[in-house]
Amino acid sequence: MEAVNSICIIEDENEIVETMTTFLENRGFQVLSFKSAELFYEHAPKDFKGLYLVDWNLPGEPGIEIISKIRLTDKISPIFMVSAFTNKEDIVAGLERGADDYITKPFSFDELTARVKNSLNKFTIINNQTGDEQMKLLPEAKSFIKDGKTVSLTKREYIIFEFLFQKLGLPVTREELIGQFSNEEKMTERNIDVHVFSLRKKLKTVNLMVETIWGIGYKLSSSVY
Repeated sequence: MEAVNSICIIEDENEIVETMTTFLENRGFQVLSFKSAELFYEHAPKDFKGLYLVDWNLPGEPGIEIISKIRLTDKISPIFMVSAFTNKEDIVAGLERGADDYITKPFSFDELTARVKNSLNKFTIINNQTGDEQMKLLPEAKSFIKDGKTVSLTKREYIIFEFLFQKLGLPVTREELIGQFSNEEKMTERNIDVHVFSLRKKLKTVNLMVETIWGIGYKLSSSVY
């Protein structure tokens, strides 16, 4: 299994960038850095696979917008938001935009490294599960393309699938899936089970499987028939 050890830092404070880069490189990580959203959009490798460390308070476009744009095309790479903001509302906003973790300044480099290692270990598993298989989500069409085959879903099936795909290989509770829907839809655990049942039939055609994790919920994984 090929380990993923690349880190992309988007941070405008030179001292923080230099310290983080030295610390992480000394621990075996490959690091690239950008001091603004504009530089990131212009020079970041299009095929980057690894973990993003994104500062919220950047010159020009803020980090929270960068995270939103990354998530438009990259649903599984781990993203950490780094910020001096400690309000619960700010933390929730960062997570809702697609961040997997929220690191408040000042932070412990040892703690940061431990979190980075854990997250990249999980990403390595996910990345090797999907391999070079082509997967493209089509939110507007409520469908996705895998290995050249288009799979069409209902609106509710797509919402469930997209969340499971973001957490590929990890257990997801029914409560988390219900949380992806608006209150007006009044989703229940029974509704979730019914939609997962129909979703399974469609995913089987492209070697994807929704597994039941007893006592927890479901997880999405690759399967071979």
